[in-house]
Amino acid sequence: ETTDNPLYERLLEEIDDKAQAAQWLLLAERQMDEAAVFTIHGFCQRMLNLNAFESGMLFEQQLIEDESLLRYQACADFWRRHCYPLPREIAQVVFETWKGPQALLRDINRYLQGEAPVIKAPPPDDETLASRHAQIVARIDTVKQQWRDAVGELDALIESSGIDRRKFNRSNQAKWIDKISAWAEEETNSYQLPESLEKFSQRFLEDRTKAGGETPRHPLFEAIDQLLAEPLSIRDLVITRALAEIRETVAREKRRRGELGFDDMLSRLDSALRSESGEVLAAAIRTRFPVAMIDEFQDTDPQQYRIFRRIWHHQPETALLLIGDPKQAIYAFRGADIFTYMKARSEVHAHYTLDTNWRSAPGMVNSVNKLFSQTDDAFMFREIPFIPVKSAGKNQALRFVFKGETQPAMKMWLMEGESCGVGDYQSTMAQVCAAQIRDWLQAGQRGEALLMNGDDARPVRASDISVLVRSRQEAAQVRDALTLLEIPSVYLSNRDSVFETLEAQEMLWLLQAVMTPERENTLRSALATSMMGLNALDIETLNNDEHAWDVVVEEFDGYRQIWRKRGVMPMLRALMSARNIAENLLATAGGERRLTDILHISELLQEAGTQLESEHALVRWLSQHILEPDSNASSQQMRLESDKHLV
Repeated sequence: ETTDNPLYERLLEEIDDKAQAAQWLLLAERQMDEAAVFTIHGFCQRMLNLNAFESGMLFEQQLIEDESLLRYQACADFWRRHCYPLPREIAQVVFETWKGPQALLRDINRYLQGEAPVIKAPPPDDETLASRHAQIVARIDTVKQQWRDAVGELDALIESSGIDRRKFNRSNQAKWIDKISAWAEEETNSYQLPESLEKFSQRFLEDRTKAGGETPRHPLFEAIDQLLAEPLSIRDLVITRALAEIRETVAREKRRRGELGFDDMLSRLDSALRSESGEVLAAAIRTRFPVAMIDEFQDTDPQQYRIFRRIWHHQPETALLLIGDPKQAIYAFRGADIFTYMKARSEVHAHYTLDTNWRSAPGMVNSVNKLFSQTDDAFMFREIPFIPVKSAGKNQALRFVFKGETQPAMKMWLMEGESCGVGDYQSTMAQVCAAQIRDWLQAGQRGEALLMNGDDARPVRASDISVLVRSRQEAAQVRDALTLLEIPSVYLSNRDSVFETLEAQEMLWLLQAVMTPERENTLRSALATSMMGLNALDIETLNNDEHAWDVVVEEFDGYRQIWRKRGVMPMLRALMSARNIAENLLATAGGERRLTDILHISELLQEAGTQLESEHALVRWLSQHILEPDSNASSQQMRLESDKHLV
């Protein structure tokens, strides 16, 4: 009952029956594994199932993890209904914007997930593509007519003005007029305007007029200003209609199939809590879970917070604990909203801040404190202040020693010279970074680069090192620089689509060969893939040995029978086993990465195959995804092969 910890001492003073309190704590410890721990989506699903009557979930529904195929089918249906019947001139405009339904889906996919977006200035309900197209063409044709009427006056008008000929020289003026005049004589089949048209806008001419000089003025220049001010586009109209119709189509199809997506669990619970019987449902949830702790709260979105708020906010005998760090709000691309955090923070009176860093060396903690204390609004918003923290006592002896010298926790690298391009900067920094890592690792092998904790020391290893990057492009540059120095690495945040890989193309050739092994060219293409492990001599031998070739054809026909009877995944497993593909790949540089991609593509093919009607349809599906990969689809994003002994 005694302690040196001030916090524990205050808590003990508040407890009357310490024996009873100890019993409760012991019981809580023993029941820790029985605590209800959910993802937010999992929590919503559980609440819907436990409170089926109150939530309106009166029948069993199958949970689907990936709705990407459903969304694509709905988008293709939208494209078929709205774009196929269009007159040629309007279809051409649509095609210039999106090459097909997959391209449209890439633009709108993030808005098909979660809550429906609020469109601030939606087009009128009765506006059609034909009416929008006619309006845009009429605006362009009006300016063309005005140009034809006024072009003869322009040279004299500009010459007599105060235009600055250093910025608007006569030679360029003549070229611009000729280009625009040619455009003005053409029939309007595109919304594309000549780049030189801007040169004759009133704003541009004002900017090119000498100080104190008279700006050339003409109604044509004002008309060009107006034409350039408003976008000549059908994008907003198509996107608005597509969002509404695709969402409705996907929802209708899920109802027909008796399926429920992850986002549906949120929207169903949110709707149920806002209905007339919402308070009954909220009370039932509170009774079961009087205390809720929401970790990583900074990554929640408005809908998720609305659910928690409706259940626990200002309710007696309950507690809602929101745990988060707004400086780590990294999921904006998935709908997370920093303003949700700020709103929640303003509605809660009791704020508790962790003032001790338990992970980092004191030098790193002090460096970060110093860096972010240089300005009052380090994180843009006053509601998110920077609060300096202390370093934990257990970390005081942590340090990095390189060639006998303790290294500073933070170093800045500056390029030489007064200025440089972004590309040169990124390339140089990637090379400097890779060279520094090489020096550390080589010194670690010699025992000259050590991670110290007091008297304990161990050499630096590749797995001790992380490189933070802002984008996939930077990641590729760093990885390439490391590869040049023969330093293995892995990109933990790789969001490239697996369909962009060589393995996807080789898998397509393989499926085509299995589907039609009697076609020599198709089978030869599959055998020549790197995953099959044959060299040119092996293939030449097959070409000259009719019996050996027939054996291979028969082998692939066997795979075709497995595909038809059991599905694509059993077929691929049989092929990979017979051809030792995994063993061959793992024996090569980068083989683990390639095998991971092959297995990933195989899983996606198996999943798609259950929803497609034939082998031909599955091959078309793979071909389409290779032509138009979607790196925003989580199911397509490349998986981590391994981070063992890698930077």
